[in-house]
This record gives sequence, structure tokens and C-alpha cells, in this order.
Amino acid sequence: MSAQILPFHQASRGGEAAAAVEGELSTEPAGDLGAGGIGELCERFLGVCESAVDPLEISSALEFDGLNDKAVRDRYGLTDVFALAEEMHRRVPRRPSEPEPAADPWRTGIVRPVLHGLLYGLPTLFFPAATGLLAGRGVTTVLIVALLTSWGLGQSLAYVGYFRLGRADRAQAARLLRFWMMAGMAAAILPLLLATLAAAAPTPALIFGAGLVAYMLGSTVLMVLGAEQLLLLVLAPGILGATVFLLLGRPARLEHVAWGALAATPVLALVIAAAWTVRETGLPRIVRRASRGAVPPPGGRLRRAEALGALPSAAFGLVAAGLLVFPVAVSVATHGHTDRGALLASLPLSLSMGAAEWTLVWFRRRTQRLLRNCRQARTFARRARLLLLAALLQYLTAAVLLTAAACAIAAETHLARLQREDLPQIIAYLALGLAMFVSLLLQAFGSRIFPVIACTVALALEVAWRGAMPVQVMTCLGLVVVLTAYAALVLANSIGHAM
Repeated sequence: MSAQILPFHQASRGGEAAAAVEGELSTEPAGDLGAGGIGELCERFLGVCESAVDPLEISSALEFDGLNDKAVRDRYGLTDVFALAEEMHRRVPRRPSEPEPAADPWRTGIVRPVLHGLLYGLPTLFFPAATGLLAGRGVTTVLIVALLTSWGLGQSLAYVGYFRLGRADRAQAARLLRFWMMAGMAAAILPLLLATLAAAAPTPALIFGAGLVAYMLGSTVLMVLGAEQLLLLVLAPGILGATVFLLLGRPARLEHVAWGALAATPVLALVIAAAWTVRETGLPRIVRRASRGAVPPPGGRLRRAEALGALPSAAFGLVAAGLLVFPVAVSVATHGHTDRGALLASLPLSLSMGAAEWTLVWFRRRTQRLLRNCRQARTFARRARLLLLAALLQYLTAAVLLTAAACAIAAETHLARLQREDLPQIIAYLALGLAMFVSLLLQAFGSRIFPVIACTVALALEVAWRGAMPVQVMTCLGLVVVLTAYAALVLANSIGHAM
């Protein structure tokens, strides 16, 4: 027999409601049944009697109304108020009133996910704008290291920020984010410097890579603290400079201007993120306390649980970035240029993360509603799997539409024209986007290890058969199948949705 999923007030009834005569009160005589009889009293206190867990609640209501033991003996022929309450409790079946519906914590509009999609996708304009500025050997190696480093650090920083927000006040979370944003920026310099030296890459590649890390860390801090609107200000100089530079055909005389515009974005990201954390923590008060000899409150210290919990997030960021950039790296190493299909798919894939966020919230709201209304675990599992399928189709539809729009715009502006041989790469990136969506969905429900393992295996297969497009397509499709099958098992469990 399948277990039942019942609200607490329904489970607490037991068999009382079934044993009572449906919708009627028992009127067996237990004293005077005239104008002041127990039946009339039950009618008067009907709401109290239906909701009372035991007779004590009814006796309290009777005493509050002015009935004492003497009045009970005189009017109803019972020994005291408690005896009267017991009789009323026996007569009236339990029908507790439904609690007020809880506020929906997952209610959100379309604006925030769209904004996040733009914030994820707009920085990809920096790459074509910087192509002419980053000429030279070893540039791709440095950029790949920068992407891997920034994704790993960004994912782990987001985890510890949200973890601290859920268990402390905003000031502590902001202090922690500020400290580890700066520490992460310092830690990223070493791998970038080593990659630049090993690949004999030019110094601009090192600067551009450091800018990628700075933007990722600064934007993560602002998003965790709910100040993502400020990222539009952060992105403005880089986006405007890159757009104008590309529209003018990347003229050499404007290279320094373009560099300045691109460099302004990561600098602003760090400065505005740091300023926002200061606003949250109230630095002037801390400075005043320190000047009087007081010790400022802790916040930058990373706790053991936070450090251990951040490891799967950092690992997922690394392997996800690896899956995204590895085809580009192979294309550059083999043909000396970036694959056209990868170029056409990368921007819409980044923009589709906004659709992924909205679809994740949509799935969360529907499953919470299902959890409240569904009584059978088996029924819940079946409907939750149907909701998972609907969420996958929603995200895939958005990703396909965004990819089609990007291809049409690229063809109209003569930047690139989609060819038949580009379709396998497009399919691989669409499958990869679907796999990333399922991974994020699993992580949102606390399953963080399996997506890392599955994505690591997929990346290892691509590395082993590098350059083989059928292997890349089959690997990405297989990753979607494996993650979706696992999600169908995990997300069908009602316990995970109740957390």
C-alpha cells in the first residue's frame, strides 16, 4: 500500500470524522434539552468544538464565556465545566477549519529571469570585440583557464553566500562575500599567470582573463544580495564599447578606446560589489567601534560546513565550463579559428539561463501546489514526473527559439551564416544547455554530487575522442538522458519537495 501524503490537520483526525454522523450533531439527552440545553450550547460553540483537539479547549472557552461549575450543575445537571466540555466534545464531530493558505515563496515575475538571462548573455559580446585585441599565440589557453577559474570560484562563492544568508543576517553574509570575493580574485591571479607564461601568451590575454574573473565574482556578489539591477550599470561601458567597436568593423585606431570600455566593466563589478557589501554591513559604524577599541564582528571566516558544501559547487562550475569551452578549444587547435556552430550557439545558450531560472521556479511552484493537494505518494510521483517533462520542454523551446533568433540576426548582419555542417554543433550545445538545466534543478533540490559525476564523465569522453563531432553530440545527448532519468527518480520523492 502506498503511503499517504496528508496535511497535519487531516492526519490528526484519525477515525473520528468517519465515526460521526456526517454533517449533524448528536442530540442524545444528558440533562436539560430545553432553551438552555446542551444541544443549543453545542450550536453556539460549534466552531470551538469542531476545532478542539481535546475537551480542555472547550472548557476554557466555556469558562471564558462565564460558565462556572455551579451554573453547569444548575442548568445541565452535570458535575462541573469539564464534564460539560467532555459531553460537547463527544457530541460534535471533529472538523478543524482549514488553515490560511501559506504565502507562496516561489512567486516571481518574468522580469527578474529575463534580466538574469541578459546578464548571463551580454558579456559574450566581449569575446568577438576582443578577438582583434587578443591576437597572438596562447590566447585561447589563457581564456580557457580564466573561464574555468571564474566558473569554479563563482559557483562556490554563490553557495557560501546563500548558505550564510539562510543561517545568519545579511550583514554577516555581505561581510563574508566581500572577503571571499577579494580572496578569490587574488587566488585567480596565480593560475592565470602560470597559463600566460606556459603558453607564451601576450599580456593583454592575462588582463582580459583577470577581467573575466573579476566580473564573475562581482556579479555573483550582487546577485546573491539581490542587487542584480546594478549589473546593468556595470555592463554598460563594456557592452556599448564592444557594440560600437564591432559595428565599425573593429578599426585599429579605436583599439585603445575599446580596451578602456571593456576594462571598465570588471573594475566597476568589483567596486560596486564591494560598495554594496559595505552598505549592507554598515562599515562606518564598524570603523567607529574600532576607533574606540571594540573588535568588529566576525563574518569573513569560512565555517567548516560552508567550505565542505562549496566543494561540489566549485567542481560543478569547473566541469560545466569545461563542457562549454572544450569544443571551442578543439576547434581553435585544429582549424585555427572558432567553430561557427559554437559561435552561433554560445550567446543563445547563455541567454537561455534566464529561461532556465524561470522554468525552475515554475517547476518549484507546481510541485509545491501538488504536494499540498495530492494524498497518494504514487500519484504525486507520477504527476511530478509529468511536471519535470513539461519543464524540460519549456526550457528546450526557449533555447531553440533563442538559437533561431541568434542565427537569423547573425545572417542578417552578415556576421555568420548557418550552414548544414553546423547543425551537429548546434544540437550538441542545445543538449548541453538542457543538461545544465537538469543539473541546476537537481542542485536546487539538494542533489549536488551526481550532476558533478555525470558531467565529469561526459567531459572525459569528449577529451578522449576530441575532434570527433559525433562523439560530442552523443555525449551531450547521453548526459541529458542520464541526468533526466536520475531527476525522475529524485524529484518523484515527496520528501525532497517538502524541504
